[in-house]
Amino acid sequence: MKPLEALDSIYGQLQVGKEDPIIVYCHSGVRSAHTTFVLTQLLNYNNVKNYDGSWTEWSYYSDLPFELDHLTQTNN
Repeated sequence: MKPLEALDSIYGQLQVGKEDPIIVYCHSGVRSAHTTFVLTQLLNYNNVKNYDGSWTEWSYYSDLPFELDHLTQTNN
């Protein structure tokens, strides 16, 4: 675990308040669980939710929206 000051600096770059709603996700919910812990237990953010199904669950349904970033290549 990084020092608390480093974590505060890293997550402080997101420019969200400690009361703002935050939903964290990743590929399968493991890394986002870690992020949820850091935000809620170490940095005292109060409105954090972990989408534990994350991308694995979301991508299963073809009718749900998603965006590709500029680095993603597609075969259309």
